[in-house]
Amino acid sequence: MIDAQSQPHAAASEPARGWRALLPWIPLILGAVLALYLMEWARLNVLVRLDRAAFGTETAVYSGGKRDRNDRAQCENANDSQRCVNSWIRAGRPPVVMWFGNSQLMGINRAKPTDVNAPGQLRALLAPRGLRVVTYAQPNANLSEQDIQLDAVLPIYKPKLLLMPVCYDDIRELQIREEIAAFRKGGAGADTAADAKPAEPGKVGTNETVQARVEKAVTTRLEKVWPLWGARVGLRGTTGFAIHTLRNKLLGIHSTSKRKVDPGLYRGRMQLLEAMVSRARAQGVQVLLYVPPYRQDLDGPYIAADYERFKADMKAIAERQGARFVDLTPIVPGPEWATVTDDLFGFQEPDFMHFTAIGHKRLATALDEQIRAMGY
Repeated sequence: MIDAQSQPHAAASEPARGWRALLPWIPLILGAVLALYLMEWARLNVLVRLDRAAFGTETAVYSGGKRDRNDRAQCENANDSQRCVNSWIRAGRPPVVMWFGNSQLMGINRAKPTDVNAPGQLRALLAPRGLRVVTYAQPNANLSEQDIQLDAVLPIYKPKLLLMPVCYDDIRELQIREEIAAFRKGGAGADTAADAKPAEPGKVGTNETVQARVEKAVTTRLEKVWPLWGARVGLRGTTGFAIHTLRNKLLGIHSTSKRKVDPGLYRGRMQLLEAMVSRARAQGVQVLLYVPPYRQDLDGPYIAADYERFKADMKAIAERQGARFVDLTPIVPGPEWATVTDDLFGFQEPDFMHFTAIGHKRLATALDEQIRAMGY
């Protein structure tokens, strides 16, 4: 039998037990609030654009001057390719010299407002001869991505000449970024269209599932109303960049540390390169295969014997495929190269990829000499 006198006391203790049940959750709630505060602070103060991180604070990204804003001839990927195609069409579809490349073509160290990168300078050199230079360059561009790009843009521009640098450091790069993969979906330009497929059961109107469409709509809405949600990819990239930078410092890994390329990977990359050159030549495109400038005043990350073999293999590919080859390794002297100062910690490393506007002029002039020798 329950003691009636004890009932009020038991009832009064119920709220107390309820509050005590929340106590274990307080650290989690406080931790979540603190994490959100720190992420918001990072969004406003230290967000790093990962695809630009390798340039450092002393190298400016150049994609075209005032003249090129309405006459676009330098693009990165499928996101802006349409602008290059449209500009070329408005210009009357002149004969094209297509130039593929990586961040070396984009970045100018110690840039002044009037400086122009190598593609812009080469464009000025070739324009009086009736040729239009169209450049596609991305940071850390790799052969897998350029292979996709080649298939997309060759049928559009039908270039007379393809300038194809191969950077030894990018041989190990394998990722295919979404903005490059989009070329496969018809993102190359005005003369292409996405492959349309009939709707399938469980799909609505497009190739996207209902779940994908709902997730996309929710994500888009959140990005509009919550800036932190929109910055989530950048924050994740910034965190990864910070971890990578600090790990390298702790392990004593620097920009001058030697980096060996896996032999199997190397063979596959060279086979892909030869297939790309062969495909271009089969479509009547002349190819200038070249080794890009590489800093000579410091002992850099390339193993000398491997680098010499790489250059010899590139030359052999050019000879087999009826292309022209030139080694431009030494054309930019040491004082014209950059120093990478990272955006997060201010650590400084010698740069083996980017140089000043004078270096860009040397590159454009050297290529112009080769292009003249090829009859253009």
